[in-house]
Amino acid sequence: MTYALAESSTADGRPYFLYQFAEGAQIWRFTSRAAVLISTDVSGTQITWEPTAIAHGDVVQTSEIERGQLELTWSLSHLFARRFLAPLGNTPVTLTIFRGHEQVLGETVAHWKGRVVGASVEGQRILLTCESVFSTLRRAGVRAKYQRLCRHALYGRGCGLDIAGHWQTGTVLSASGSTVTVTEAAERPDGWYRGGVLRFGAQLGFIIDHVGAQLILSRPIPEIAAAVAAPGLDPVTGDPLPVLVDIAPGCDLRAATCAAKFGNLLNFGGFPEIPGRNPFGGGSIL
Repeated sequence: MTYALAESSTADGRPYFLYQFAEGAQIWRFTSRAAVLISTDVSGTQITWEPTAIAHGDVVQTSEIERGQLELTWSLSHLFARRFLAPLGNTPVTLTIFRGHEQVLGETVAHWKGRVVGASVEGQRILLTCESVFSTLRRAGVRAKYQRLCRHALYGRGCGLDIAGHWQTGTVLSASGSTVTVTEAAERPDGWYRGGVLRFGAQLGFIIDHVGAQLILSRPIPEIAAAVAAPGLDPVTGDPLPVLVDIAPGCDLRAATCAAKFGNLLNFGGFPEIPGRNPFGGGSIL
């Protein structure tokens, strides 16, 4: 029997689902089956799908963006689902759902694809809200705004700055929750790295505050705390190796900061001379 025959049958189909989550290079795989499923990818590498109590709603094709969402239900105790109760990181978590039938294990089709956009708790369940990949194609693009502050994202296309030229390597002294203490951060005045980026391996963190050597991130990066607690050892001396991160300065989107801190005033995307009073209000603006 083939997948097509099982899918088109009136009573013989025994469907199961595979859920693949990806965040950068890290991948998690789960299945709705009661037992572990071993499959192989195109290169012949074996892949393990972990049996999990997970379910999702109906896949609906609609022209309304808000109705193109899919909701996944997990148990409240599931560690993977609980990670989404914290603020989402800068790297999107994509979800691909595959559908198969028990009679033809190993033959699946892509059933749905999107990304995780939020999570909530309902009783003893965690509900993950996912957005279809096609929602982005139907959404209106961001238009330029007439405002005093710069409208460009720092190190983005409009800003034009290359973040590669602004990374500063630093040594982590400690990490607790969202606070990471980096020795080299104290070499700059307070606030220098506010609005900037911290990089640890493939993990990126948005810096929301900077005081002395302490950097406050928008969300914890557990991998940094784990590396500080159990650092690697030098193969020659046996001494603990330093835990290194890269940090890039932030911007408050003001014209003076753009000029003095980055020398990038030509790409400033704001209009700082906007009058304080509405010139179309009927009164004098002087």
